[in-house]
Amino acid sequence: MKVLKFLLYFAVGLFTLVAGSSYFARTNYHLERSIEIDAPRDTVYKQIRFFKNFEVWSPWRGLDPGQKSLISENDGEVGATYSWQGNDEVGKGKQTLRYLTPDSVNIEVQLTEPWESTSPSTFRLIEKGDKTFVTWTFDMHIGRPWNAFAMLTNVNTGVGKDYERGLGNLKKLCENLAHPKYRDFVVKETELPLRYFFGLRQMVDTATAPQFFIDSLPVVLDGILPADTSGWGNPSALFWGWGEDGQADMAVTVPLMATQKPVPGRLVFPVGGKAAVIEYFGAPAGTVEAHLALDEYMTAKKLQAILPVVEEYVVGYKTEKDTAKWLTRVIYFVEPKKDSTMVQ
Repeated sequence: MKVLKFLLYFAVGLFTLVAGSSYFARTNYHLERSIEIDAPRDTVYKQIRFFKNFEVWSPWRGLDPGQKSLISENDGEVGATYSWQGNDEVGKGKQTLRYLTPDSVNIEVQLTEPWESTSPSTFRLIEKGDKTFVTWTFDMHIGRPWNAFAMLTNVNTGVGKDYERGLGNLKKLCENLAHPKYRDFVVKETELPLRYFFGLRQMVDTATAPQFFIDSLPVVLDGILPADTSGWGNPSALFWGWGEDGQADMAVTVPLMATQKPVPGRLVFPVGGKAAVIEYFGAPAGTVEAHLALDEYMTAKKLQAILPVVEEYVVGYKTEKDTAKWLTRVIYFVEPKKDSTMVQ
């Protein structure tokens, strides 16, 4: 009987302590986390604005495989709701889209389990060129007596980890959307200014193409009148074709500087325009995968190549011994693919 009385007194004392402490403990906490995402603002904005997209990158996704959720039909519009119910890790509640601006999304978070609270959550987006700086804030309200337990933990650090993980998920998702990978390569679209490449063009056996390049480059450099001593652009190979017969139509070139002139009678190749580019690191033999990746990219984007294809050797054996650090820029100039069914 004494044990039961002790347990009863202990429980009453603990409750009194917690209840009393709750009147001195904080009830409101401001959480704020930021991240820079290599993706346009519109891409990031769509992943935040729509609850169907939030489910993909949410830091609480996967904590409860049996979690139930419901998204209203007006998803992405003011007044849209997202309701969820799950285990102790995800709880139960509802989010409501309160207002939108071109650079912010404001959401009201109503939690019903494990406690009841209503708190605002805001996303702010700042466009930085092709990148977007995102800040996610949450003004969390913890009612009494639960706020007393919050005194025993570092709320900003503990809960903040979820927001850091969520922003990390958002970054990965948006960057994959903005820069999809083909054979593990990121293809970047760009507009390259017109440049004039000077060099030697010849049909060669594909097996001997690397040696042809090495042997021909000094000849190419000797063929430029030395009106400028500032150096040359990156040595480059231009390709007009390579077939099953083992032959490659290629040129060994360097881009001309504004003050440099080729010896009369030598070939100059003007190259520029809209391009798809892969930066490949490794030994030259591996550029085959980069070319295949660009082929897949053009098929997906319904583009076709404008010849010549360019391999620009930015870092090579003369300046770097480690082949893993050799950098080749593979450039395909592209245009929309012509419809073969069109009547000429």
